[in-house]
Amino acid sequence: MKKGVLAVVAASFLYGVMPVFTKRVLNEGMTSGALVFFRLLFAAIFSFIALKATGADISVTKQQMVHMAVFGIIGFGATMAFLTVAYSLIPTGLATMLHFTYPLFVTLVMAAFGEKLSRARLISCLCALAGLAMMADFSRLSVMGIVFAIVSGMTYACYVIANKKSSFAGLPGMVIVFYVSCFAATFFGLKAVVTKEFMLPPNGKSLVLLMMIGLFCTVVTLFLLTYGIKTLGASKSSVLNMLEPVVSLIAGMIVYKESVSILGICGCIMVVVSGLVVAFDNGGEEKVKVHVNTTRYR
Repeated sequence: MKKGVLAVVAASFLYGVMPVFTKRVLNEGMTSGALVFFRLLFAAIFSFIALKATGADISVTKQQMVHMAVFGIIGFGATMAFLTVAYSLIPTGLATMLHFTYPLFVTLVMAAFGEKLSRARLISCLCALAGLAMMADFSRLSVMGIVFAIVSGMTYACYVIANKKSSFAGLPGMVIVFYVSCFAATFFGLKAVVTKEFMLPPNGKSLVLLMMIGLFCTVVTLFLLTYGIKTLGASKSSVLNMLEPVVSLIAGMIVYKESVSILGICGCIMVVVSGLVVAFDNGGEEKVKVHVNTTRYR
């Protein structure tokens, strides 16, 4: 269990610092469509290298491939697309907070699947959502922006649940990352071409940043989150992953000198405390046997 908790916390940290790298790439003149494509492309390349280096078996069934294509595009790629639209309509901080309604969707769906939820975990989830609301800036509102941000939470919830309930749930984490990245990169690469957003990295700095995003903020994070889901369960992992916006907030303060209100700081504390409660709550914990090959990529 401790390894699962550490995996999700590490994934939250890496996801949390990703906006810093992403913003720098966009400032270099990269389009959002091209950025998404190259991020997924490099993720596919690096995950393939890792699989080959370890001699892992990447064979999958037709059903698993179809499911990974669907959830890779709808669950992961679409989340990026919806969030990008939301960022253009409402403040990025608010969009990120609304996106993190996804643990609530995961909790509700997993409860429908019969996963037992302890009172402590449910209260922690609600407290974490309250903390995220306190961290958000509601001074500017757009109904469509709010809708897109919440929908991004729904699509990401689909991906989280798929890692637990779909036909590919038993595959090693890195194999899932590879196939998901390949399908999503193909789809969003074609989309970038059709919408005329496709472009090559404008300079070497952008290329290096894109490679870092693809490796550390996609391959490593997806693997860590997948391992956490398999070990802890979908609902517990999703609530722990709420630490991500806290990391994003702190990273923005350090790198871009963004100010945070007292209310926002209180929200951060609520999220951290909620995450700790979930991490040490064993009530209703689902016992999951992690695929033996997963241990090869720790």
